[in-house]
Amino acid sequence: MNQAAVAFDDIVDTYYHTWFRYHPEAAVDAGVEGYAHLLTPAGVARRGALVCLNDELRVELEELDAGKLEADRALDLKLLQGAIQVENQGLLDIEPRQPHPGQWLPVNAIYQLTIRPVAGFEAALRARLEAVPAHLRAAQDDLRPQAARIPLPWLQSAVTESRQGAGFVRALPQHPKLAGIAGLEQPLERAAQALVEYADFLENELAPRAAGDFACGRVRFETLLQQRHFLDVGVDALYAFGQELVERTRRELAVACREVFGTNDLRAALARLQASHPSKQTLLATYRAQMQAARAFVRDRNLVSVPAAEQLEVVETPTFLRHQIPFAAYCEPAPNDSAQRGHYYVTPPQSEEELAEHDDIGLMHTCVHEAWPGHHLQFVTANLNPAARRLPRLLNASATFYEGWALYSEQLMHEEGFFNRPESRMILLRDRLWRALRILIDIEIHTRNTSLETAADRLVTELGFPRSQALAELTWYSQAPTVPLGYATGWALINALREHLRRAPLSLSLKIFHDKLLSVGSVALPLVIQQVFGEPVWREVRQRVFGGAA
Repeated sequence: MNQAAVAFDDIVDTYYHTWFRYHPEAAVDAGVEGYAHLLTPAGVARRGALVCLNDELRVELEELDAGKLEADRALDLKLLQGAIQVENQGLLDIEPRQPHPGQWLPVNAIYQLTIRPVAGFEAALRARLEAVPAHLRAAQDDLRPQAARIPLPWLQSAVTESRQGAGFVRALPQHPKLAGIAGLEQPLERAAQALVEYADFLENELAPRAAGDFACGRVRFETLLQQRHFLDVGVDALYAFGQELVERTRRELAVACREVFGTNDLRAALARLQASHPSKQTLLATYRAQMQAARAFVRDRNLVSVPAAEQLEVVETPTFLRHQIPFAAYCEPAPNDSAQRGHYYVTPPQSEEELAEHDDIGLMHTCVHEAWPGHHLQFVTANLNPAARRLPRLLNASATFYEGWALYSEQLMHEEGFFNRPESRMILLRDRLWRALRILIDIEIHTRNTSLETAADRLVTELGFPRSQALAELTWYSQAPTVPLGYATGWALINALREHLRRAPLSLSLKIFHDKLLSVGSVALPLVIQQVFGEPVWREVRQRVFGGAA
């Protein structure tokens, strides 16, 4: 390594050594030891310390001889520079303007210790449990004077997670990882009671005054587009792309619906499809079988390199997450997990209407998206790649890549014949329309004053979603600006890239193309394209998708 590379690595190591004190859950997820006993601190002191830390990093990076860094470190440098800009804007503008009661909930901090390989598990678990009461009292002190600025949907979500989290904590003695650990009864109960009290505080004291605006605003939205996703496209150009994609997909869906069912009535067609679904008793087993079928298909067709070491557990969604995950989701393994064990969550349906959403064909699509060759394959591949395990990449993932890849995976498996029923194309297009609408709704609710209720009406009308699912979706959108748009935007960029590379002499086999695309990690897709295929290719791809708009 040259001197610039050594200096850069030292800067990165020193920075994260301190940064993880304020983001201990991120440290555990990244497989970094030494922070599993901590909870994320709350309050103004934390914000001030992080702003100063990020400012110091910015100065150090500016003084670095960046021109002497090789490609991998140059990519990491871009990610770090973007990350500190995004975080400082959040600390100085977003957090004071939009306090988030769920930000300080310690339930996930406890849960992650049960699914991550953690040195000194018992001591870490005990430390986090014992810290919960004081931690939540500090969160109350921080939130009390800010009640009027709290968005009510965020508060309601935090109440649900806190109450369900209390039940989760009380049930932990039955977890196999806690077998044989004595003396946890009191710390567990104190933590559970603190969660109940926090929920009561939010519901009784703050909810009557909570009237904050969830919209992040145009400035924040643009910052995320440029510094998290590196899209080099403005909000208006992205909205125009979303409109065109929605209209095109809507037309294709209408054609598919008529061809298969002889009607333009999407709801009627979906009702016929949803009549065929597993029972509640066989739901998890069906997901496991379909996941395995998708894995075998990917391997047999040689579509992409299959990691040698991986496992995927299909399990019920943890209780405290069910209000956020109406149906299914994926949790990737930590990089230091030798088994590379991912978790595929399926939320137990509470009604016949919810069970019908797990229809046979839709379920297959979900397994492709969440597992093979979607999220599970992609994240495990990244975890097994030393370059992709570098901290700036692990900690700055972009939905343009990981969700774009998962949506592209649905199309790929359609093209390759995994979905062999004519109804499958209709579901493919319905789900693509859903992701295209996310572009518009994401922009509208955060920059154009659209209410969640209005947006929910659109999901119900356009897609036939149950209103409860639509509102759960939108509460997530409101908390994660620019993430929902990553699905369809990333999908479009991957397709444009594939079409560009099909031209001689650039033509690549699908497997080589996919392996190259997955070689960098889960970071912003524009950076991946530039890194692997070159800046001119990125310019061509950008032009294909967005035209000359900026």
